[in-house]
Amino acid sequence: MIAVLVQVAITSLGMEDDVISSLIGIAVLSVPALGFPFYFWHVHLRKDLFQYTHYPVRFNRVTRKVYFFRHNGPGGVVVMPWGSPHAFFHIGRGGQDPNLRDLRCHLLDRHRQVQQTFTIGHFWNHDDDIREQWALICRYMKDGPEHCFDDPLDRVITLSPRGTLRNCWMLVCLMMGTTLFPLRYTLVFPIYGALTLSRWLTFKTCRAPVFPPELEAECAIAPDDPYALPEPRFMAEFASDPAIYARALQRHRERMLWR
Repeated sequence: MIAVLVQVAITSLGMEDDVISSLIGIAVLSVPALGFPFYFWHVHLRKDLFQYTHYPVRFNRVTRKVYFFRHNGPGGVVVMPWGSPHAFFHIGRGGQDPNLRDLRCHLLDRHRQVQQTFTIGHFWNHDDDIREQWALICRYMKDGPEHCFDDPLDRVITLSPRGTLRNCWMLVCLMMGTTLFPLRYTLVFPIYGALTLSRWLTFKTCRAPVFPPELEAECAIAPDDPYALPEPRFMAEFASDPAIYARALQRHRERMLWR
């Protein structure tokens, strides 16, 4: 279609045939040359590059509120009361990989129409993992942090949102599964390395989420809070403790019994 339009335009201007052929060739080649990068950006990159490193959601049992981060700046945080009929939590599935699940929240208007959707926490590959995550949130909001865990050794944060090379490498190893894990430094290292580097570069283009100062003050953790969990500098930092590692392995085996 573009070539036909160019031909018509050139004919009306009385241009030479060799000029016509050159312009038609340029027009034809420019479509895939410009179209493919635009398609790749629109489908694969625009939601990863130049965004935020993560989109946190805060649950505050004192104020009975849930804080959904959207962007830095005014109006960038949506606040809803816990238990609001306009907040619908459910198990969502990935658009590109339907085997992946996550905990999601639809925010509804008074006509029960979805206005915004937020994802909470990490993704999983089984519904029961999401139910376990939801049970933890409900325990915290209803009964308090002292009732959130069945075993004291469960009181540990394993993942880290920091976009360091170490974290990127460890997450790639986790996502690639256990089958190739023994080969991560040998045969499949080029693949692991490329994925790690691309993830690290993606993080470098993104901004850190910042809650407004008044919300930070509202959600501040007391310095002497006995239930505050330390945040790891890197993934699985606290798994170096043999007792914590053994408990994590036990919980993994228990999860396998669900399936």
